[in-house]
Amino acid sequence: MLHLLIPLIRRSVLVLLLLLISCAVNPVTGERELMLVSEEQELKIGKESAPSVKWEFSGYYHDAELEAYLADIVTRLWQDSERPHLPVEFHIQNTSIPNAFALPGYVAITRGLLSDMENEAQFTAVMGHEIGHVMARHTAQRISRMQLQQIGLMVGATALESKKGSDALLTVGAVGSSLLLLKYDRNQEIQSDRLGVKYMAIHGYDPNEAKSAHEVLGRSVDSYLQRLGKSRSEDTVISSLLSTHPRKEVRISEIQDMIDQLPPYTVKGDGKFRDRFMSATKKCREINTVYYKYDLAEMHYQQKKYDEAEKDLKEAIGLNASQPPFYNLLGFIRLQQNNHTEAKTMFTKALSIEPDYQPSVYGMGMVHYLGKDYNQAIQEFQKSLDLFPNHAPSYFVMGNSYFQLGQYSKAIPYLSGFAQAAPRHPEVHGLLGTCYDKRAEIEPAVIEYRNQLKVDPNSELGSHARTRLAVLEPLLKIYTK
Repeated sequence: MLHLLIPLIRRSVLVLLLLLISCAVNPVTGERELMLVSEEQELKIGKESAPSVKWEFSGYYHDAELEAYLADIVTRLWQDSERPHLPVEFHIQNTSIPNAFALPGYVAITRGLLSDMENEAQFTAVMGHEIGHVMARHTAQRISRMQLQQIGLMVGATALESKKGSDALLTVGAVGSSLLLLKYDRNQEIQSDRLGVKYMAIHGYDPNEAKSAHEVLGRSVDSYLQRLGKSRSEDTVISSLLSTHPRKEVRISEIQDMIDQLPPYTVKGDGKFRDRFMSATKKCREINTVYYKYDLAEMHYQQKKYDEAEKDLKEAIGLNASQPPFYNLLGFIRLQQNNHTEAKTMFTKALSIEPDYQPSVYGMGMVHYLGKDYNQAIQEFQKSLDLFPNHAPSYFVMGNSYFQLGQYSKAIPYLSGFAQAAPRHPEVHGLLGTCYDKRAEIEPAVIEYRNQLKVDPNSELGSHARTRLAVLEPLLKIYTK
């Protein structure tokens, strides 16, 4: 009987030790909770994740005056939060997808959502809500389950799993997903609403605008999808984005209860500050409408309707010729058309506007890769990974480049990392198997060749894997006896 109890006792002791070591006081609730991530680790992970998060959401929208105005509001909210000692930076993400998010040290809103905001109070409500997630350590709770550094690669790689050859390699820029920072549960969302309302009241904003902000988000999402001819149920990114959020009518009712429970507060002016907000965001709203054409072009590109995509892009460039994404997408269209010279011209144009525009750095790598200049391709893909450390396509094609050069030892880490994140990709296991095979590492070669046959047995790589397994498996049995 005792021998049956020993494992249970050991597990109980382990759980007790974890509780003793890992319990922390939540700065919002004041209650102790199991937390496997310290504040120092939380900040470190946030800092390390920020570069990939930046490009998961299409890079930054550049308007120094607007960003300074909005950053001042965010900083003031942060200073009156539960953890004002944490560092913070604010950015506008250059995507039309309506969204906002935060992680330790990083708060952002997308160009699409910002352009639909009607006043400063609504912006404050959204930012207060996102800051609330950080203050209540919601991000840290999720980091305890899975490190954020790994998510970007995994999400991007998952999107590539079913793609073959050029379809995988010519994915435009970030494969990413707006799921990266939105998987909060409903209780966390309500708690962040409560904090956002509190921050608004402290700073003299009308907290009723928190309700209006949620209505704006709903309209913004519907408008974005309508422009693309989609519904919420059809668009996986948007539907997943909304999946953990309470229904609007429940959210509005909850927020009203929160407002009713606030201690006495004073509203400054009209509490909305519409005029100064609309003046500050005027240029952004104008550029955002130009991006309507770009969003259509991107959709047509994904549908392989390249002529329609090019027509949309030329209209967009005619309206505003200073946006790197427009030229970048033209570059990828040219790659699909095997016009590498003009593709390079388009990527060069994008980089002349924004020298560190990661999608075009990756695009330049693809120009060299498809031109079989693998050494130069590797240099560009390394730059791409320096900018966007979790960019799955760069991992995949970097490994391919080393593979083509016969530098199998260098190819393995990139292909192996990608294979772990995208185990059902149709090519990566065959490439890895060949790398190990060339290095006379029989056991890992056999494992990867077997994986290739599980994933895609009928391809050229599948045929190669089958042929080599017939040779290697008998040898493996001899060596392992």
